[in-house]
Amino acid sequence: MYERLERARWDFNSIDYTKIDKSKVDEQLIHEIKHVTLTEIGSIPATSMFMRDFSHDIDFQRFVSVWAFEEGKHSLVLEKWLNALGVDIAEEEMAKINITFETAPWIETLTMHFLGEQRLGLWYGAFAGIAPGAKENPIGEPVLRQILELMAQDEWRHAGCYFAFLKEAVEANPASLENIGKMTLWMLRGQYRHPTNITQPSVMDQLPDPGYFAPMIDRHVTPEAVKVMEGRVLKCYSIMAKEPVETQRDLARYLRKKFGAKSEEQLATLTLN
Repeated sequence: MYERLERARWDFNSIDYTKIDKSKVDEQLIHEIKHVTLTEIGSIPATSMFMRDFSHDIDFQRFVSVWAFEEGKHSLVLEKWLNALGVDIAEEEMAKINITFETAPWIETLTMHFLGEQRLGLWYGAFAGIAPGAKENPIGEPVLRQILELMAQDEWRHAGCYFAFLKEAVEANPASLENIGKMTLWMLRGQYRHPTNITQPSVMDQLPDPGYFAPMIDRHVTPEAVKVMEGRVLKCYSIMAKEPVETQRDLARYLRKKFGAKSEEQLATLTLN
């Protein structure tokens, strides 16, 4: 895992900010990227949470150390893009993001972040024009597209790492497939659900405009891309379950059959605190 991450890691200095096309930048884009930057700073409190709640798993903590470095680059390069356009983010705005998360069940937390990385890969890939069906409507500024493509690729790789830890958890305790499945189904059924917006408190709640992200997703993310992402997630679950699970309905049926849940409504209900 770590060798793959090392080989794929991109150089912070590979981005040429002198090539920013200011004609492709407007106030709406500035507003949105400022908020994406602040949202990415949410990796800082997430790292603190992981180190606190996964103290029993040294290998996972080592991964989180690498993950935190790679995620930290995202907010830094986005902030540098903004700085090149004369836009600064106040220290107070960044400090507000550094919240403390409540302790949560670890297998659900791991699953939630696996889904979250898949979603970010989808969203950033769509903004950059590399997600399925997204080539017709990417963000116009080329340097920003390059940054977002690098970020999307990071998120997809990180999702693969979280999946590796989920597989280890299932091998150690097959019964954990139930809670993994319930969290997966719950996350998939909310198109905007992500670790930054579903906890109390949440990262998104600390932003000047907490609702900024949904319109970006609606503009750039196609149903085709969502279907591909969902298929990728369910393929991973199929590998862990050792039987095919191709749709959300398949997952609900599997959970009823395997673990005796009574209804899809019950499966879709999940308390995070």
